[in-house]
Amino acid sequence: MRIHLSLSAVLAVLVVGLHAAASDEAFPSCAIKCDRQLFSDCSLSSNTTCFCDSGARPTTLLDCVSSNCTTMEFFTTKRLYEITCDIAPLKSPPVVNPSTLIPLILASFFFIARIFAKSSGLAGGWGWDDYTIIVSYILGVAIYVLNILMIRSGFGRNIWDIVPFSTVTRFYKLFQALAVMYKIQISLAKISVCLFLLRIFQARTFRYLAYVLIGINAAIGITWAFVDSFRCLPTRLTWLGWKNEESGQCINFINSILVNCLVNIFVDSILIMMPVYEVIKLQLPLRKKFTVALMFIVGSVLTIIAIIRVVVFWNNRWGYNQTLGLYPLIHWSVIETQISVMCACLPAFRAIIGRWLPGLLGGTTRRTYATPAAEYYHKSGGNSNINKSVTYEVNYTSRSETNSDVELVDMNGKLVH
Repeated sequence: MRIHLSLSAVLAVLVVGLHAAASDEAFPSCAIKCDRQLFSDCSLSSNTTCFCDSGARPTTLLDCVSSNCTTMEFFTTKRLYEITCDIAPLKSPPVVNPSTLIPLILASFFFIARIFAKSSGLAGGWGWDDYTIIVSYILGVAIYVLNILMIRSGFGRNIWDIVPFSTVTRFYKLFQALAVMYKIQISLAKISVCLFLLRIFQARTFRYLAYVLIGINAAIGITWAFVDSFRCLPTRLTWLGWKNEESGQCINFINSILVNCLVNIFVDSILIMMPVYEVIKLQLPLRKKFTVALMFIVGSVLTIIAIIRVVVFWNNRWGYNQTLGLYPLIHWSVIETQISVMCACLPAFRAIIGRWLPGLLGGTTRRTYATPAAEYYHKSGGNSNINKSVTYEVNYTSRSETNSDVELVDMNGKLVH
């Protein structure tokens, strides 16, 4: 009896599979009905050459199918029409794309350099900025992998060319996971930068602003991760809504993405200007001031990528063909996640360079300063003719060991901050 039931179940699955395959390879009945009603002598079913050579007939047929058939029947009709008329399908983008792989390699290099610097006692030792960037890096790698899985599920192709239709549902599930992880990853990378800045700048106003930015970035990550997770009610419409078979409510996803992009660009701009302004105020040699400021200015690359991302997104706003329309947005999102990790790890890499190749950052120089007491005796014209000068060595490479940006070392052995 059990064997009989098992055989029946297998046969049922095979019948359903064959029926699905057959439905994917044949025009839906509603499409054939539209074809016969609209065209008598030059239809897709009776005179393929005449139909395909016409510019208006295919559009008219697809409009009729869109109004009278289901979404999946419309996609099937469009795919089979293009096959019948010898219209080449859009090729899938490469699974391994240099434009996303190279940023991943760079991010991994600078991340490993940061871990090495921290393990070697450089760059100020371990802190919360390191723990947050570790999580951010892991999420960045996961986003890269998800992007590859999405491409293998038809990402970057026309949605009607993806068969079977279950693959489209799989694509939307992967996209949902990537969207949520992206919001959290970007916020963690920026929080890591803010936590790092709190370790080196002590100005009260600066610290207040840094804490505010940490709160804003945390709110952005949590809010938009929540919005992406529940943008449709019931939530299954997030990956099944493309079929238009169930009723429910979904937010305007285009507006949500646009607002998130603009908010991130604004926060990025503030995050770049804050440390650069503080560095400009420091009394440092011009070369050292420039190298330190440049390290933070490199972070503007992330803002530039965010601007490119929002422009590309706006120019490729999608309709029903979301597997193709979403591709530019996700492509630049993957790049942005890797660049965010790289920018956050640059200071630790600078510490390694400062230890092993100090000449690249200005090296060690010697300067002579007159003490206030010597200047007083020199100007007073008193009985004493003492004119004392003290030679100092300005050490720019000991930041990681003494936890100070610039320290003055008295050549007589005293340490002066």
